Amino acid sequence: MSSFATAPRLSNAPQLLHELARPQPGISPQERVGVAAEWLRVSPYHCVPVLSGGILVGLVTEASLTTYLRQAPDGPERRHWLEAPVEGTVLVPTAALSPLLNIESLLEALEMERTDALPVAEGNGIYYGMVGRADLVRELLRPLALPQVGGMATPVGVHLSTGAVAAGVGTGALILTGSCFFFAQLALLVLLNTLAPALPSLPLPPAWRESVGLALTGLVTLAGFLGLIRLSPIAGFHAAEHQVVHALESHTPLLSNTVGCLPRVHPRCGTNLMAGSFLLGLGGAFTPLLGTLSYIFSGLLALFFWRTVGSWLQQNLTTRPASEAQLTQAITAAKTLLTLHEAHPMPASPLRRLLNSGLPQMLLGFALGATVLALLGLLIPPLGDSLRPHWQALF
Repeated sequence: MSSFATAPRLSNAPQLLHELARPQPGISPQERVGVAAEWLRVSPYHCVPVLSGGILVGLVTEASLTTYLRQAPDGPERRHWLEAPVEGTVLVPTAALSPLLNIESLLEALEMERTDALPVAEGNGIYYGMVGRADLVRELLRPLALPQVGGMATPVGVHLSTGAVAAGVGTGALILTGSCFFFAQLALLVLLNTLAPALPSLPLPPAWRESVGLALTGLVTLAGFLGLIRLSPIAGFHAAEHQVVHALESHTPLLSNTVGCLPRVHPRCGTNLMAGSFLLGLGGAFTPLLGTLSYIFSGLLALFFWRTVGSWLQQNLTTRPASEAQLTQAITAAKTLLTLHEAHPMPASPLRRLLNSGLPQMLLGFALGATVLALLGLLIPPLGDSLRPHWQALF
């Protein structure tokens, strides 16, 4: 059945058509024309392969179906024409591509046959699938396809990375973010520890009082931390980061009026992990009351609700609608990332992926914040004495 000889395998185009062909379903020669028309309507190739025992015998094309139906009489008799078998009516013979052709020969074959798609079959007619110009375009773009994009919001902009390359704000902004997180957590602990003795004791049994107190402490600390994020520029940049990642993943144009309409919630956001950690932490809080069962309960909560809680936190606390300037910075970072990826499309080593993620820089900033505060405590003993209990709680 194959009308095209096997071409030599080129070094710059190693993929063969049997790897590229899509297994487009076929119909039998005895299938009705009406059924073939419905298959043709949903076919991405604008044709339907006709198979007999797995052997390709031809195609039903838009042209053959149109020619056949134009000859059909008007009125009820037209329906009888749709009941006729495709064999002898709309079935047309076709050339087939050898599965051992390389993709460099595909375009030449499509030009020769003046079509956008052709079947792939062995010389004895055994059918592999269909292949067309769209498959060729997808294959040629595959080395440039953007891998999964990671992002991070900072007080001054968005950081994006594919693992191999990174764009947006640099090391300084990431270190600053880590330091800001350290001082924010420390400030919340100082405030909580200062106010706790002044709060009235809960009128509950001792076990209940301890469990509820631990749970409330964790909840207030988390709410305060997320509230600080919401009030800071990080929340706007966080929304912009999610929106440009959505745009890159859905191939939406990188324009402020389109990117700004995309969701602020993203399923891979670290807020989801924070929510899961908090739900798991409830197990430790309720141990005095429930014992080992508290860990089972908190584990089930985390398993089933970590994404739900995380999505709610993203929508209501860790993001807020980005300003025009924040969207513009995020879009610029996304465009830069695309340019860098096209220049360096190769996979990244684990070390480069880690460095480009921004996490080591943020941890460094957190450590620098702790170091600066420790040095101040040594230089100013009263400050060190006042901060020591909070410092111990933080670490």
